[in-house]
Parts: sequence; C-alpha cells; structure tokens
Amino acid sequence: MKRAVLFFSLAIAAQAQYSPQEMLKPMVYTNAFGEAFPYRMSAPQFPAAGRRYPLILFLHGSGECGTDNLKQIKVGLPSLMKSLLKRPEPVIVVAPQCQAGNWWVRRLAMKDDYAAAKEPMPSLEVALELCRHLAEQGLADTNRLYITGLSLGGFGTWDAIQRWPGMFAAAVPVCGGGDIRRVGVIRDLPIWVFHGTADKNVPVECSRRMVEALRQSGGRSVQYTEYEGVAHNVWDRAYADPKLIDWMLRQSKFKRPWWKFWAAIQL
Repeated sequence: MKRAVLFFSLAIAAQAQYSPQEMLKPMVYTNAFGEAFPYRMSAPQFPAAGRRYPLILFLHGSGECGTDNLKQIKVGLPSLMKSLLKRPEPVIVVAPQCQAGNWWVRRLAMKDDYAAAKEPMPSLEVALELCRHLAEQGLADTNRLYITGLSLGGFGTWDAIQRWPGMFAAAVPVCGGGDIRRVGVIRDLPIWVFHGTADKNVPVECSRRMVEALRQSGGRSVQYTEYEGVAHNVWDRAYADPKLIDWMLRQSKFKRPWWKFWAAIQL
C-alpha cells in the first residue's frame, strides 16, 4: 500500500515538472533492412529487473505527419499522458511518426463500400514491428499491448486490429473508420470507440458503421461514446476521461484458468 502511494505521489510530481515533449524521448528504430523509423517513447527510466510493462501504441493524425519526430506528440497525446500520470502503474507509450506519403492506411474508410488494401502500409507494419521488438527485449508485456489513434490514426487503429487481431488486448479508435466486411475477426476484442456528432473532417457515420457492424456480428466487447455537438478534436475529451484509461489498462489477453478462479473463491 505504501509503495502504491509513493508511485502515485511521484506521478503527480512528474505531471507538475515535465511536459509530454520531455517525457516522450526521441528515438529511432532501425529495421532489418536498415530503414530508420523515428518515434517517441515514454518508459520507466529504471525498469525493474524481469518486469514487463503495459504498452500503448499511439497513432497520430494526418496533420502530424513528417520527419521532425516532434509533431506527433503535440495533438491528443498530451491529454493521454496527463491521464496516465495520474495512475501509479508505469506504462510505456510509443508514438511513431509517419511521413505524408506513407500514411497508416492507403486511403480512408469514408464510405460504406470501403475495402481495405490487400497489404498494410509500411509505416503501420513497422510501428507494430517496433512493439514486438520492445516485447522481445523484455520491456513490454505481450498480454497488455494496447493501440489508440486519432483521425488518420483512428483509421490506422481499425486497420491494425483487423490485420493483426490477436496482437492487442484492447483498442481505442478515435474519429476513424474501417472495413465493415472484416469486423468478424475483431468481434471479441475489447474496443472503445469515440466520435463527435459535429465532426466535419471525418463523418460520425464512419464510427457508427463500424460499431453497428460489430454488434451485428455478435460482438459484445465494443463500447461507443458519441459526444453531441463536438467537432473533430474529440480526442482531448476522450483521453481525459479517467474511465477510459482504467478500462484500457484492465484489459489483458491473459485469462485466469477457471480452477484458479475457484481456488480464489475457496480462500
């Protein structure tokens, strides 16, 4: 209990002293082909030996594309980091940056006849490769990998979980959309969708279609929050919701065997 209180106190102190730019250190990941991929990462400075931490992959919007390795942490991510700092548990946050010509998706799922491309975009593929690399290094917990993204990143989030449905423990697509014909592969994945009704950049129907398709497919793990009168920048309100962060970090791919559950009752 004392240790938890100490962590919480340190988190509050960190919130007061450090900005997201200072907490999210600039990094470069080089893949097997020698290609450099810029990203930002916030992780425990002194990770405990043998301990693996939950990891959140954050996909930025189209306005944050580039090569400066900075713009992607300016929008949405400050709200998410602020919420995470209120929790005692350390969490790894990974924020890669894609270039304008190499989006998370080839095109946006703006209409109901959208069909995902056969192959993923290289930027999205490398972002997931980076998460696997951190898991292989013994830092990230493979049972607690999460993905979220806003606008273009929201479309990227849907695309990622539909292509690699077994990788993440939960997903939070914000004002995005996906392929309604492929929702069957993610109907059991915990997903919390956010959108604003006054969004003129990405019509709210993009999220509504995905949620309805999931429910029609038998999915019972999808939640949908629609903010009345809110425009495109719904992400700050979504990430500031403490219920979202609590819900996300509770999700895990690891399921306790039923006999251990029974043993806990017996005790």
